[in-house]
Amino acid sequence: MSKEALVKLALIQGAVEGKYTVNDVAVRLNLSHRRIKQLKKAFREIGENAVIHGNSGRHPANYKDEKLKAKIIALKNSELYKNTNFTHFQELLAERENIQIGYTTLSRILKGAGIVSKKKHRTEGRRFRRRERRKARGEMLQGVIYNIVWPNNYNLK
Repeated sequence: MSKEALVKLALIQGAVEGKYTVNDVAVRLNLSHRRIKQLKKAFREIGENAVIHGNSGRHPANYKDEKLKAKIIALKNSELYKNTNFTHFQELLAERENIQIGYTTLSRILKGAGIVSKKKHRTEGRRFRRRERRKARGEMLQGVIYNIVWPNNYNLK
């Protein structure tokens, strides 16, 4: 039992025995009067376990076992899955290994083990073709005006 639970137990037990008032215990534990009355009733019926939270000692619903984490890390480091990114690896785990796991959880496990996801790499350099420079300054603008005024490109010579 934690220190907080022991203090809570002593105060609730004192309230049941009449040493403390409900108001005193409520202020001290920062709980409502109604909650203190509920705890007193539960203490009379159950005993000391009334002050211990029902979920204490349990794992959360999304808990992943250490054996499963170790298996996932070992599979990722194997030759079969070495060159996959996290998303593809997640799909392969579900398909081949029958391990259903969310992407975020998988990513957290693998990053915690120092494994990074393979990313698509772009080539260095320009990713678009530059236009050729015009010979004279303002030539491009003149060409645009020429096409607007004479759309059929009449020869003006």
